[in-house]
Amino acid sequence: MAINARHAMKSVGQLYIAVRNANLEDAVSMAKLDLPPGDYVLISIEDTGMGMPPAVLERIFEPFFTTKTAEDGTGLGLSMTFGFVKQSGGYIAAESVEGKGSIFRMFLPRAMAEGSIEATIIEPSVPQPLP
Repeated sequence: MAINARHAMKSVGQLYIAVRNANLEDAVSMAKLDLPPGDYVLISIEDTGMGMPPAVLERIFEPFFTTKTAEDGTGLGLSMTFGFVKQSGGYIAAESVEGKGSIFRMFLPRAMAEGSIEATIIEPSVPQPLP
C-alpha cells in the first residue's frame, strides 16, 4: 500500500500511516462497512498527492487494472490487498479527491488471544565475498 501511494504521488505530497483499535458495535457502522460487530484494527494510509478521478477510483481493486506504464508495474498491488483483507474477514475502502490525495482504510479483525510473545533477536550476518 505504501509503495502504491509513493508511485501514485509521483514525488509530490506526504504519506501518513496510522493504526488504531476500532470497535464496531452500532448498526450504522456495521451496515456501512458490511462487517459483523466486534473489535477491529483500523489501518489508515493517507497521501496528499495527486488523487484519483472517480472513474479510476471505481476500478482500483480490479486485478490487472492500472494507470501505470508497463515498466512501472502490473496493477496487482491493490487487488492483492483487497483479496488479503477480504480473506482475513475485514473490509477495505478508498476515498480520493483529484489534486488533494487519497485515503485507504482497512479494518482487520482484532486477535484477542491471550499470552505473551517472546522476542527473538537475530544478529545480521555479514555477507562473505564470493570465491
